[in-house]
Amino acid sequence: MRKIKRILAVMLGLLCLTEPILTQASQATSYTYTHDDKMNSVRTQDAYLPQQTITNLGLNAAEDMFIDKNNMMYIADTGSLRIVKYDISRGALLEEFSHPEFQAPKGIYVTADGTIYVADSKAKAVFVFDQDWKLLRKLERPQVPAFGDTPFDPAKVAADGRGNVYIVGEGVYSGVIQMSEEGEFQGFFAVNKTDLTTFQKLQTVFFTREQLSRLLNRNPVTFANVTLDDRGIVYTVTLGKRRDPIKKHKTNGSNMFADTVYGFEDINDIWVDENLLIYTASKRGYVDVYTAEGELLFEFGSYVSNLDVAGLYNALSTLAVDQNGYIWTIDGIKGYLQSYAPTAYAQKVYEALGFYNSGHYEEALRTWDEVLAMNQMSVAAHDGIGKAYLSKYDFESAMEHFQVAGNHGLYSEAFWEIRNVWLQKYLVYFLAAAVLLYLAIVITERVDKERRLRRLKAAWKERIMNTKGLGDVLYGFTTARHPLNGYYEIRVGRKGSLPGAGILYLLTFAAFMLFMLGKGFIYQYYDIQELDIGSIVIGFFAFTSLFVICNYLAASINDGEGTLKGVALAVAYGAVPLMVSLFAITALSYCVTANEAFFLDVLLWGGGAWTVVLIFLGLQTIHNYSGKEMVKSLLITALFIFVVIVVILVVTIMCEQVMKFLTTIGKELVRNVSS
Repeated sequence: MRKIKRILAVMLGLLCLTEPILTQASQATSYTYTHDDKMNSVRTQDAYLPQQTITNLGLNAAEDMFIDKNNMMYIADTGSLRIVKYDISRGALLEEFSHPEFQAPKGIYVTADGTIYVADSKAKAVFVFDQDWKLLRKLERPQVPAFGDTPFDPAKVAADGRGNVYIVGEGVYSGVIQMSEEGEFQGFFAVNKTDLTTFQKLQTVFFTREQLSRLLNRNPVTFANVTLDDRGIVYTVTLGKRRDPIKKHKTNGSNMFADTVYGFEDINDIWVDENLLIYTASKRGYVDVYTAEGELLFEFGSYVSNLDVAGLYNALSTLAVDQNGYIWTIDGIKGYLQSYAPTAYAQKVYEALGFYNSGHYEEALRTWDEVLAMNQMSVAAHDGIGKAYLSKYDFESAMEHFQVAGNHGLYSEAFWEIRNVWLQKYLVYFLAAAVLLYLAIVITERVDKERRLRRLKAAWKERIMNTKGLGDVLYGFTTARHPLNGYYEIRVGRKGSLPGAGILYLLTFAAFMLFMLGKGFIYQYYDIQELDIGSIVIGFFAFTSLFVICNYLAASINDGEGTLKGVALAVAYGAVPLMVSLFAITALSYCVTANEAFFLDVLLWGGGAWTVVLIFLGLQTIHNYSGKEMVKSLLITALFIFVVIVVILVVTIMCEQVMKFLTTIGKELVRNVSS
């Protein structure tokens, strides 16, 4: 039996040697990420794979590169005071150029006609060469009053075909310096807004101009880099901003991106290819690829300090894209050149984008379907399909894909078109029904001269209001319309009840939860999985109870006449306008578009303000306070609430510490007994 087992084992081993097990492995040294429909980072297929790693160029703190239409790469090798020209197609170093006046060449840009611009911060100039490295001119600090005392330390440069030169200077807060090709100062192109804290905004309101001039850290963040696309549109990136660090500028300098673009705070370079895809590099080693509208497609790369791994960086200083779609990057510290090749998945995505941008919507749809075959949850694919359907006027199909992609704005546009068709079809019938209803009411009032129908209506209303439970709940609408009389009836005990108030509290909470989770897709940004329902339930009722109890205690020490029941009823009946507005907003969110959000905001703020006024008047009536006494009571209530919350936090922390202490003692006792 043992011999048989040994023979079988040997045969199995030989089988494994002769028929190797095939496994799939990725060449990528870092994961590729994209955004899901909630703008969260999620992993996706590899978009780029590391290709060439070139270490023999002797790069020393290189800070910028440029690739022209002939696949010639120009590298600003700052530490070696030279410009390196490298032929990508042949894989050969063509030449190294240095100029006697170079002190810190940090920026390089080459125009379509071969003119080379080199920005040197220490030389305080932009050198302009022809394609044979003959110095044509040198752009130096403008000697005009409009430039003022602005420093001129050029770090990055870009130039268009119309003779405009855009310079990013170190320490320049006024924006990108714009000059003519002859060196004339044309002004500051674009400027970052100053992001002020709430305290700084208050300083702006109350401080004098002299006091504001002495404050620090009130300057806008400076631009880090600038580039242009083939159409001459200017793009910039900004250090220190997570929100909108990438800008695509109009001719007046304003940002063309309609939606917020998110990126890394240490973003330091940007490139735009012939397909208008936007590539950015961050110093920590991440490469991001965006569409022409600023939507993130791919993100890959990572940081590593003590390992030499292709695709991982110590300090990613610059990037550019060649004519084959390969991304080239430089590690400024380790001094190597790294290229990335797009995968079949990325190429298919770019192909679909190209079809759509050129107006070939059928081809775009087919290509996006191929992308979905590779990744069913690709947000870019669903968004692209939705855009293609929208361009073909298939609005229902567009809405389906925009919903999967989480594109609320374009979903709203498609919905507007469908709603417009529906209104054109049925609006006449609604208007006719409204006219008929109005005529019926007028005719009924004239025929019913003895007012029998009115008395019948009043009788039914009185019967409903006198119904136990239901009448107490509906009384909230009476207090909303006539708060002083309504709350007086509650105070003397003729109206309202605790069961009715309890139902109103539950209805208000239900309205709040529907408002959070039940709105139409255009206005719905939360999923039930993202919310801690238990904490919300406990928090809502705990805070409400805490307010009621603290207000009663505050009134007790401030000569208030209200009872605990009266306070609870005043808050419950005062919340009716907010409850109604929340229900109304939830219902209307299925009927209005994003452009009509103003109406929902008016409902929300109107209902909230009405509720605040009702609760104030209700508590004032319940406690028999004047307005000044009521304000004092609310301030004491707020103080009580704060004290209670602090005490609860302190007790909770102490209990946790005691439990940890007892657990430690228990473990020690068990360890000593067992030993």
